[in-house]
Amino acid sequence: MLPITHLWSRLSSIKWEDTWVERLRFAGEQNLVIKKFPASRSIKLDLYTDASTGKKLSKAFGGSLRSFDAAGWQPPASKIVDPLRISGVLRIYRDKARFTKERRTGKGLPLLIPSGMAFGTGDHATTARCLQLLVEAAAPLSSSAKAWSLLDLGCGSGILALASETLGARKVLGCDFDAACIRISKENAKLNKLPVTRFIKADVLKWKPPGKTPYDIVTANLYSTILTAAAPMIIKAIKPDGILILSGILAVEEKAILQTFSSLHHMKTLNRGKWAAVMLKRG
Repeated sequence: MLPITHLWSRLSSIKWEDTWVERLRFAGEQNLVIKKFPASRSIKLDLYTDASTGKKLSKAFGGSLRSFDAAGWQPPASKIVDPLRISGVLRIYRDKARFTKERRTGKGLPLLIPSGMAFGTGDHATTARCLQLLVEAAAPLSSSAKAWSLLDLGCGSGILALASETLGARKVLGCDFDAACIRISKENAKLNKLPVTRFIKADVLKWKPPGKTPYDIVTANLYSTILTAAAPMIIKAIKPDGILILSGILAVEEKAILQTFSSLHHMKTLNRGKWAAVMLKRG
């Protein structure tokens, strides 16, 4: 671990708190302090880090960076447990050394998604629940030896798209508005030697799926406002009898999202804390 020499700070809306926690985990979950203010919907992020990381964060997300005297300061121990196990089928690793050592042993298919500035290592409730639903939806497709496909909208680190290839998908496309996410997703594909999955930069609110063939499974871990605005395109991207997995939804927003996608059959909802993930089927 590099020495703590700098403090990176920025303000954000409180609704993005969980996203920042996951996004900044690569720099050390224990190094992040989130300050909340009474009667305010803003939070302050303070990340104690090294100079190189601080400069990268400033370039990517703005904020301020200053020198920090870390003498006598020690972060608490990390609470992250590696690997993250999903339904006994997937093992998600953040640590490359441990992944390399254990990838050929143990129960479950291994996948390496190092913590980075792209959202999605599997720890966050929305990603974890999406992975659970993906494992469930993929099981009958893979057992039938069908060459099935997946589209991941808002791919972040590429975790859902790469998990689908690991589970047997033979056509996988991930897209994200953020060029950094696409770069990181491609790097993660190379780390895992997964050649099928493609990643492209695209705005889900403007983009139309290429070609005329829709997908067996579509995943979209996006905020409800984006899901609502993009609903017509998302539905068109699903094959008849295909599956849609949505997350990034607050539990209190679930009813409205189900109404937006009322042309689809609601199969299941998984809740964790304030978040909900839903699985729907196109008739």
